[in-house]
Amino acid sequence: QTNKNIKQTRTHTMSTDVAHDDCGPVARSRRARSTSALGIEGVIARGMEGLARNNESLPDSGEPTVFDAVEASSNLTKYLKRLCKYTACSTNVLTCALMYTDRLVLGRKIILRAQNLHRVMLACLVAAIKYNDDYFCSNGYHAKVGGVSTRELDRLECALLELLDFDLYVDEEHFKWYRTEVLRTVDEHCLCNCYKQRATACDVCDVSDGVCGAMIAAATTSDAT
Repeated sequence: QTNKNIKQTRTHTMSTDVAHDDCGPVARSRRARSTSALGIEGVIARGMEGLARNNESLPDSGEPTVFDAVEASSNLTKYLKRLCKYTACSTNVLTCALMYTDRLVLGRKIILRAQNLHRVMLACLVAAIKYNDDYFCSNGYHAKVGGVSTRELDRLECALLELLDFDLYVDEEHFKWYRTEVLRTVDEHCLCNCYKQRATACDVCDVSDGVCGAMIAAATTSDAT
C-alpha cells in the first residue's frame, strides 16, 4: 500500500464521527492485515526525543500551545507502542505520521519539547490513520488510548490540521524514501553510510534537519557508544 491509500483526491472528514463504536472487531481486522510496526516506535521516539533535547536551550515561544502538557511526560517509546498496539496501525501509517511530524518541524510550525512530544505524536498518528484507512475508531476510543479526553483530542486534531494547512497528502516517492530509511534504521541502527552517499538531502525538503535526521544522529551516537 503506497499511493493507492494516499491520494490527493481522497478526503476523509476529520471529525469525531464514529466509524465503528465497537472497535474490537475493527482493530482485530486491521491488525490482521497490517504490517508489523514493532521496533519502529523506538526509532521514531528516539529521534523526537533527540530533537527535544536539542531544543532545551531555545527560549520559550510564549504562551503554551494546545500540544503542551503541564508536566513533561516520559518514555515516548512505551507511549508509541501503546498507541500502535491498540490502534493496530500499520508501518505505512506510522511512517505517514512521522512525515507529518517532520512537516511541523521543518516548517517551523512547532518546536518539539518534552512537554509536547506525546500530544504531537498522538495527533499525527490519528490524522494518518484517518487519512489512510477506510475503517477507523472514534475519537473517543483514540482519546482513551492516548490518555486524553475526547475534547482534548478534538482540539489537538484541529490544531494539527491548521498547522499543516489541511494538507495531509503524501507524495509516493517521498513516502517510499521515508519508509525505507525508517526500516533501515530499525534493521541496522545506523543510517550514516546512506547519508554519506547522498550529495544532498531529500529533494522535497531538508529531511536531515527533521525527525528523520534526528533518528540518524541518535543511531550514530548509539553505535559509537
